[in-house]
Amino acid sequence: MTIQRTTYLSYLFLLLLAACGPAAPYTDEIAATLPETVSYNFHIRPILADRCFSCHGPDEAARKGELRLDEAARAYAKGSSGRSAVHGGSLGRSEVFHRIYSEDAELQMPPPESNLSLDEREKALISRWIEQGGIYEPHWSFVPVEKPPVPDLTSDAVKNPIDQFILAKLQPKGLDLAPAADRERLIRRLSFDLTGLPPTLEQIDAFLADDSPAAYEKLVDRLLAGDAYAERMALDWMDLARYADSQGLHSDGWRSMYPWRDWVIDAYREGMPFDQFLTWQLAGDLLPKPSREQLIATGFNRNHKTTAEGGVVDEEYRAEYVHDRVATTATAFMGLTMECARCHDHKYDPITQKEYYRFYAFFNQVDELGLSGDDGNAGPNMLLPAPETEARIREISKEIHAKALSVDHAEADLAKEKDFISNLPAVSMAAAAPPDIALPLDDLKEERIDRNAESRVSGEAAIVETDRGKVLELDAEYEFIDLPDQGLFEQYDAFSGAIWIRPLEKRTSQTIMGNSGQKGTFWRGWDLILDSLNHLNLRLIHALPHDVLSVRSEPVVPTGAWTHVAFTYDGSGRAAGVQLYLNGEAVAMVTEYDLLQRSIYPIAFSKARTDRSLRLGKSYRAFTGEYGIYAGQLDDFKLFSRRLSPLEVAALTGALDPMELFAEFRKQPEPEQRAALTRTWWYNHPPAPVEELRALRREKQELLDTVPEVMIIRELDQPRKTYVLNRGNYDEPTVEVTPGTPASLLPFPDSLPANRLGLARWLTDPRHPLTSRVVVNRLWQQFFGRGLVDTPHDLGLQGSLPSHPELLDWLAASLLENGWEIRAIQKLIVLSATYRQSSVADPALREKDPDNRLWARAPSYRLPGEMIRDNALLASGLLNRKVGGPSVRPVQPAGLWTEKTSSTHILRKYETDSGTDRYRRSLYTFIRRTSPHPAMTAFDVPNRSVCTAERQRTNTPMQALVLLNDPQFVEASRVLAERVLDQETELAPRISLAFRLLTGREPRPLQLRELVALQEEEQARFSEATDAARDYVLTGQFPPADHRDPVELAAMTVVVNTIMNFDEFYTKR
Repeated sequence: MTIQRTTYLSYLFLLLLAACGPAAPYTDEIAATLPETVSYNFHIRPILADRCFSCHGPDEAARKGELRLDEAARAYAKGSSGRSAVHGGSLGRSEVFHRIYSEDAELQMPPPESNLSLDEREKALISRWIEQGGIYEPHWSFVPVEKPPVPDLTSDAVKNPIDQFILAKLQPKGLDLAPAADRERLIRRLSFDLTGLPPTLEQIDAFLADDSPAAYEKLVDRLLAGDAYAERMALDWMDLARYADSQGLHSDGWRSMYPWRDWVIDAYREGMPFDQFLTWQLAGDLLPKPSREQLIATGFNRNHKTTAEGGVVDEEYRAEYVHDRVATTATAFMGLTMECARCHDHKYDPITQKEYYRFYAFFNQVDELGLSGDDGNAGPNMLLPAPETEARIREISKEIHAKALSVDHAEADLAKEKDFISNLPAVSMAAAAPPDIALPLDDLKEERIDRNAESRVSGEAAIVETDRGKVLELDAEYEFIDLPDQGLFEQYDAFSGAIWIRPLEKRTSQTIMGNSGQKGTFWRGWDLILDSLNHLNLRLIHALPHDVLSVRSEPVVPTGAWTHVAFTYDGSGRAAGVQLYLNGEAVAMVTEYDLLQRSIYPIAFSKARTDRSLRLGKSYRAFTGEYGIYAGQLDDFKLFSRRLSPLEVAALTGALDPMELFAEFRKQPEPEQRAALTRTWWYNHPPAPVEELRALRREKQELLDTVPEVMIIRELDQPRKTYVLNRGNYDEPTVEVTPGTPASLLPFPDSLPANRLGLARWLTDPRHPLTSRVVVNRLWQQFFGRGLVDTPHDLGLQGSLPSHPELLDWLAASLLENGWEIRAIQKLIVLSATYRQSSVADPALREKDPDNRLWARAPSYRLPGEMIRDNALLASGLLNRKVGGPSVRPVQPAGLWTEKTSSTHILRKYETDSGTDRYRRSLYTFIRRTSPHPAMTAFDVPNRSVCTAERQRTNTPMQALVLLNDPQFVEASRVLAERVLDQETELAPRISLAFRLLTGREPRPLQLRELVALQEEEQARFSEATDAARDYVLTGQFPPADHRDPVELAAMTVVVNTIMNFDEFYTKR
């Protein structure tokens, strides 16, 4: 047989094989496990996403062979083999089929070197899917929400449609809902779920006594209406919003964001609809005439970690903060891992790197710095005066306005008096107030300039001969002049400065004079600088970038030439009160910031005022690499603690002599000359109203300096350009992009503004496929410990599939129909029979549904750490129920913060609060990210470094040790022991009362006998060790009553503490 004939017959055989199609290679046993209809979304996509998409998915850079299996059109297209990857209805014509069953290492998919493989059932699923047509479906969570019909079934157990959806999954498996939980357990479960606190005995007894049909619904309504509900809801949101009381990086210094937490509590208390809740937090500052509350809400996007580490690149960390906002917004509102597209196209979800940076652009317009101070809030901030303080500030502001007008009118009226200047004696004009300091800068000996004993000259600064004679020349890092006790002004002080300069080159920033600080002191002070283009800038700084006055000259200062530069400032705190001069002429100016509100007096790292020296030739920014080194020559420096008139500034240049002008005016008076001379006289001899105006400004500033502040969002006046960053690196911009959203979700309407407000409207559009699903999934998680999708952070292709997709969509649609009312969905869930079930499961149920994915029983799991501690405090009577306010510091082991401290001053040492503050609810406990409270850490409370959509839930011996030994729990045990000793006279009732206070039910007879025996044993033991008993009961802040027998109290304390280690104390059932 010829080779040609053999080839022909082989080709014919392959054609026949493709036409007939191979038989499915899986066994009958595997076939029996396959669903009747294979769904791409629920059966195939998870396999492909996990095993195939990394090489044949959305990421173009990682794609192999130009094959995409995530898109139907690309999968159906014929490849180089002549076959499609997927050919619906034909295994033989489907390359995927051949590759997954191939035993040839060169052809096998996934390739052996990937360490990925498919088991026989997964291969069979793919084969059956191809046989059934290989139909692609859009990912379930990217499809707009539509309300599905409620399953048509009847059952005596049904309380509302939720139960019908649950039963629709249970009944085909021969299962039913579990019986209802007993009423004691139900009220405890409900109370923890809705308020984070256990019910009191009075509340339990009232519920048990109410046998009306509406008893349970009335209980639900009551629990949904209180402060405790709002606090419990805020706790979960604080995890998502990564709320903490410290900065998180480097020294992890102090910050104050509790007003944002208070706003969240208020929002939940008032029942704010979720679309409004979202919008205010993402874009409250962009709403028309934003209110104080709307601005506070934007703190959501300022809760991220910040750094105060000297030497970091500011832009690098500013970019990191924007990346954090992208990840947090995507997780909290969309349930997507968008951060995976930062460096390349998303490996699994249809999000390109370009779309990532278009989303990034929404958050790239915040006016902020990458570097913060060691302690305190990084701007932009908003002041939050108390009502009485705010009223006084408004009153003073009116007084200042009226007084300023009065002063201006008095000066103008004086200038109109034709004879005023003429009648002044010449000596009056000559007696101008001298400068505070005047240095010719032409004599340098022994580190002193111009024989000024207080001055200090550093480095190799030198006196050189020039066309102006002897001048000072500076260039290197350590060449500058310090002048102690000079230039210490407040923002309500008028002051002026002047100097001759000859810059020899342009630099990023060159400090001519000033005392502004560095990042640890929030740059507080003032300075006169040349920017990178040699514009002259005057800055009065309380804190950068939000509490500052900054103006710059429109003309630039030339290099290599002498220029006389000067500034005057009137003490008003406004840019309008500044004037810059070049060579004696007032110049046009650009106002960069006009936001100054508070003190500009220098402060130390401790935040105490400090008399920082005035410096010439260099800034104090040693930790940022922004040294502000001046390269050039200086001559004839003067500083005045008053405002100079234009005549006086001109006189400093030698261009004119005020006395000659005065003499000239007497010969031939002109209105302009009269006004100029009057102003000069006025500035040198200010009348009493000028000092009264200064006193009012001082009072206002001193009030403002005491006002707390909160970090908020504020947009830049001039938009910042956004680029795709190569591999996510801040310093590798590539293609410029504009704000936008992933096209695979919902087109961004042209009618919306391309800013954060538009983004918020896009997210809350009823057509958006993710937001409502994410919200109701988290609500389900709140009550059942796990969402209908058990990856709440990821509803994308790598996330879990919903256990009950129709129920999820029905709840999401209901949320939209209810106007985003969270309480309505919560009430619906807790009124269902599904929620009210017992958590007890028989062996048969555990075998059929070991993970409780079908919800045929109530879940049982450990309570969050905050609820465990609050349970102990409430039962003992120690719990302080105050709502809102600053974070508090309960007892923790000594010395932990000292190990973490470097630059922070406020958090150098942990100081436990005194009084009842240490017993406040745990959501108010101070969270230092690098050293959170160890008891809370033991119970898996996150440190809030990142957005957390679901907490870990562990059970470890450490948790039992915390309950046994932590002073908080020992003190609560002792106080509760005193309570039962006072309320009951017999041992068994005392123990029963303690047991019920801690678990919500009476102990069973065996439990009671064991606890009575324990008390008797401990009483005997402590009788032999009275000192140990006394030491034990003295644990905590408040000692026991003097009349109390320490032996009896210690024994009962051990019993109570033992009950705290009983699983019903810390377990939800």
